[in-house]
Amino acid sequence: MLDGVNVASLALMAAVTISLARAAIVDVPTAALALLAAVLLLLLRINSAWLVLGGGGAGIACSYLLGQAAR
Repeated sequence: MLDGVNVASLALMAAVTISLARAAIVDVPTAALALLAAVLLLLLRINSAWLVLGGGGAGIACSYLLGQAAR
């Protein structure tokens, strides 16, 4: 029974991950940032806290640069 619970919880986590990815990755900068974060996490084993901080900084920088381009 416990094996079934483990498989069900894994399926739920995968479904939530896909749903969040569809909602969060909406344009080219977010797709590039997601790809870069995945590479850094999987290949270099960077702590996820640094990825969150770097993603926030990159988001602020993109927002600033795109905001300046619109003016």
